[in-house]
Amino acid sequence: MTTVDQILFGWAERDHGGNAGVRPLAHSGLPTIDRWAKRLQYVWATQDGQGDRTEAAASLVHLVFDDEAAVLRKLPSRNPHGRGGATLTHVLVGAPHAIGPGLALGLHDWPGWREHEQDGTGSRLAPLDLASLEEAARPGLADLRERVAGVPAGQLTALVARVLERPAEDFSVIARPDLALPMMTALLDITGPVSGRPWTFASRESTDKGSHQPRVVFLGARPPQSMYINRRNRVDVAETPPDTDTTRFAARLVDLYREAGHAALERIRPRDPIRTTDDVTAWRKSVPVVDGRIVDPRAHFDVLLDDALLAGAAARGALASVRDRLAGELRGQPAPWLAGALRRWRRDERRAWHHPELRDLLLHEAVQACLAGQGPDPLVEAVRDADPPPAVVAASFRPQVPRGGLDLGRAGHRRLLDVALRLGLPAAELDRAGLLAASPADELLDCVGRYADAYPEAAHLVLRHLGDAGESRGTARLWYDHGLLLGPVDRIAGGDRVKEVDCFRHLLLAAHGPRLKRDDAAALIERAGVRAPLGLFAAALELASDERTEQRIRYELSEQFLRDHGYAVPAPGSGRRHRPGGPVLGRPPAPPGPPAARPAPYPEEAHRTHPAGPLPDTARAPHGAVPEPPQRGPSAPQWAGWGPPAAPAHGIDGAPDAPPDGHGTRRGRPGRPDTVNVLFVTALSLLLLGAACYVLLALVL
Repeated sequence: MTTVDQILFGWAERDHGGNAGVRPLAHSGLPTIDRWAKRLQYVWATQDGQGDRTEAAASLVHLVFDDEAAVLRKLPSRNPHGRGGATLTHVLVGAPHAIGPGLALGLHDWPGWREHEQDGTGSRLAPLDLASLEEAARPGLADLRERVAGVPAGQLTALVARVLERPAEDFSVIARPDLALPMMTALLDITGPVSGRPWTFASRESTDKGSHQPRVVFLGARPPQSMYINRRNRVDVAETPPDTDTTRFAARLVDLYREAGHAALERIRPRDPIRTTDDVTAWRKSVPVVDGRIVDPRAHFDVLLDDALLAGAAARGALASVRDRLAGELRGQPAPWLAGALRRWRRDERRAWHHPELRDLLLHEAVQACLAGQGPDPLVEAVRDADPPPAVVAASFRPQVPRGGLDLGRAGHRRLLDVALRLGLPAAELDRAGLLAASPADELLDCVGRYADAYPEAAHLVLRHLGDAGESRGTARLWYDHGLLLGPVDRIAGGDRVKEVDCFRHLLLAAHGPRLKRDDAAALIERAGVRAPLGLFAAALELASDERTEQRIRYELSEQFLRDHGYAVPAPGSGRRHRPGGPVLGRPPAPPGPPAARPAPYPEEAHRTHPAGPLPDTARAPHGAVPEPPQRGPSAPQWAGWGPPAAPAHGIDGAPDAPPDGHGTRRGRPGRPDTVNVLFVTALSLLLLGAACYVLLALVL
């Protein structure tokens, strides 16, 4: 295990020799402690930020000697007696190859500084594990690279240009203290290793004088004039550099670094470290420039934007390696870049014909970027216009789904599903167990309403997930609040009766469970109203818990059939109004008796046809089919003799026939005698009269 030693410098009172001042207070058993005490006898002192101890005034220093390297954190503080300027310096010492500039920069905010800094001579320190330090430095270095975006591009260009003009010399940079570490990180990433002295630095100093100064010293302000001969190159980044080829090259390097990161500079940097201005000139001439910016000469993703680079890469047979490097990198490009590339690689473009594999790769990466939530709506529209294959969308969608399924109550999960459907996700991808198990019922109902028009198959599968989840508390109320989703289900079914019944079946399962009780059925009928679709009642019949519930539903079906054919309207002048979902024509709300108690229809009525066609049977429909309304019951019998009928009959238009007048009626024609009966009575009277006359004559004679 490689270790790193520690030293803590601070103010100490007089020792046995009568000396007081700053010296090592503690260390981890470093054998070269005396050598480091001499090396740092002046480095520890600073005039910037004297006074109260403050983390913002800390300075980070990286030094390299022949056989050892160190990273220092200098923190202004006060000694126990109130003496200002007693800098507390914490030093990590190790081999030069172990403690490089990247590690030193990454440790700028390392918590270990504060954990191990202790005032007093009794402090005890231990060696540190180098691997643990490297792990702790990674997030710190990434943070500095992100902070480069806050550095003005002109100031960073001024620094890089001056360094490229004299790559092997030392520099004193006058810049704001908070920009020192991000600027040093960018300078190191852009120029890479430089032959000669390694990159060392001090981030917050008040002077650049003294022996063994770092290569780059950042000063908060220009130091006062002195007699000391200083051979360092002072760079004031606030001053505009001269317009030269080197300055323009530095500006392009800075633009590439800010847009594509440090990896892009590693791809275009020369293989050998730069030593002189001639090396810089050769580097500048070796990189291709497209539209005023540097592109990768090894045919990176810029082949998608420039036909000349594409042709050159194809001629060299480098497209296969390009595809390997492009996978995973294109989705990290800015959204406008991806949208522009998709427009250039439309299906009808010549380049897409010759290199379909590149178009497929670009489309796949753009879909990944959209589903990962990186792209705004314009990018989603551009990808949808490119018509990605459904299989590509499905393959990219599956890894994005969390292990516990989609929770549509969360904006990120809801956006993932919306974007996937907009890009052409096959509806069958939603038919997966547990996909929407984490989604609450109200979100699923809202989802059905949103998707019914544009994605009816997806909305149908969402209803299946809702039904498969089973009855949950409050789902019935939520369903009723959504108007029973009558409109969305109608659009989902699109005239398919089996699909309509299936949709309502799953809604009933979620709202009332697998057994629909009579009270729930009554509430459902009341909510559905007079225009409820037959598919709703068909699904309710399938789930009816008992015969009474089934009768209640069939009764409503019968009334709806009569209404649909114009029979169930109130009598003129009756003043009665039909209540939606309730009884008609003033009949009591109780359903009729069991089917066995109803009189059988007359034989001739069993074959009677309705103007709209034969009346359907009321037998229970098979699973998934919509039952037609029940057949009419038999009409009241017609009386063949005298006397009134048992009850006033109603006409077809709903109005009652005229009542009897007391003299009898004949086939519904009141006030006229029956001709057959009159003749029969007359003949009988004549016979009786003739018989009487014959008897009298016989007695006389």
